Amino acid sequence: MSFPPDPALIARLSHGELSFAVVQDGKVVHECMGRGIAPALDALDRLPELLAGAEGYDTIVGKAAAALFILGGVRAVYAETISDSAVALLERAGVECRWDVRTRQIVNRTGDGLCPFEQAVLGCAEPADCLPVIRETLARLRTAN
Repeated sequence: MSFPPDPALIARLSHGELSFAVVQDGKVVHECMGRGIAPALDALDRLPELLAGAEGYDTIVGKAAAALFILGGVRAVYAETISDSAVALLERAGVECRWDVRTRQIVNRTGDGLCPFEQAVLGCAEPADCLPVIRETLARLRTAN
């Protein structure tokens, strides 16, 4: 199976017109603007039927976001930036992935450390192991802000 990412969606991601999208059978079935992992988690929680067999598009995909895509059952992922651990997890699950930039790790928003979600799931071996850790980390970060 070959995954040719949609050039129009790639352009919209790169121009900041959207941050997350889901494509089913060549049609955009969901798109949104959001920060961090929230759009992927929201799609998994509220729109799981849209993810199964779909293509996921995201601006940044670390291991945590990759786990959410896998748990949703996507067949392919496109990311503007993706981490090595995300690629490894996606490929191990048989999910095709394409990207513009591949990096060793995803850094936090201030650029002075690891993304808190990437840090939180470092020790998780399986996507299902990541989900409770992602939820705990998100709750902790929301409480801190």
